[in-house]
Amino acid sequence: MANRLIRYEARLFRRSVGDGFRGPADIALLVLLAIIAFAWLRDRAMSARTLALAPEAFWFAALAVPVGFTVQRLASQRLAWLAEHSPLAADALEGRARRLYLAIAHLIAAVPVFAAASLLATALDRPAALAIAAAAYAIGAGSASIMPIRRARSAAARDGSPAADPGSGGRAVLALVLRRQTGRRAQAATWAMLLVAGNFALTLAAGWWGTAQPDALRVAMMLLPSLVVLLMSSRLDAFMLGFLPYAGYTPAFIAAGVSALPAASLAASAMAAIMAGPAANIGVLMILVLGHAGFILIGIARAWLYPGRQPRSVDFQLQLEAAGLLAIAVLLPPLAIAGLGWRLWRFRLHCRSFRWVQP
Repeated sequence: MANRLIRYEARLFRRSVGDGFRGPADIALLVLLAIIAFAWLRDRAMSARTLALAPEAFWFAALAVPVGFTVQRLASQRLAWLAEHSPLAADALEGRARRLYLAIAHLIAAVPVFAAASLLATALDRPAALAIAAAAYAIGAGSASIMPIRRARSAAARDGSPAADPGSGGRAVLALVLRRQTGRRAQAATWAMLLVAGNFALTLAAGWWGTAQPDALRVAMMLLPSLVVLLMSSRLDAFMLGFLPYAGYTPAFIAAGVSALPAASLAASAMAAIMAGPAANIGVLMILVLGHAGFILIGIARAWLYPGRQPRSVDFQLQLEAAGLLAIAVLLPPLAIAGLGWRLWRFRLHCRSFRWVQP
């Protein structure tokens, strides 16, 4: 049973790779990303001892807590879904198969975590970083394992009331996107404005309050409200967005719809950072611009790839491409910018090819 469950997931993985990287250009890009990533890791490993890090930096290994928590949570949720909706429900409920599934998931995630911890231990000559990473990962996974996995409920079941009719046309599409992003079925636009206003107020308050605080704490407090809004705005209705080209909506309209909330968040947080005072906020402003731009571009890429594709395949492809582009940006920033523009153009053509097509 255990092997059958793993083979099922491996087949889905191969299908996701095949769906995302079909043509020769896509395969060449994947190979190029793998070569660059390998070269970057090799360079980091050889120059680890030359990194200028504070002696206390080995505590960064404790960041393995959220990694372990996330992997355990996602794997458990996936097993719960398989037990309810897949043809291998019996396998997903069998104890030995579940344990092997979780072990493989943690093994895949632990390789990069402990590679980073090894680089940290080598740079600082502190083997304790590895022990901290192992303990932190175990704590994160253990805390997630004791949390119950609840079945997802619809918004109507949560609030006990039917959704208001969004109407028709472009404004209705935007309302549907905001419903998903804000988690509110009624008055989603109002809730979105409240989120943006809260982002502005909290960022400005953090900037004023943090003038007497350490720079790191001040920056973190100013960035936190935007991070919350961006994480909310990353929630997209894949099936609705995938249907829009069939209904005649253009890629530009779809991009504008998914970007409205994060763009408003950027305007609010940037204005707050400027009003907060000192020139040190220029660094915060740059981080805000880059962070929001990254979320906006990923959201647009997802929306453009959803037509005719499975959401899981789209998200997996973009995770690979984002990781590769980050590695390229470290070594050759101009090449990363050119690669980003090329991929977005390909995604736009994919979306446009489904316009007015009979689903």
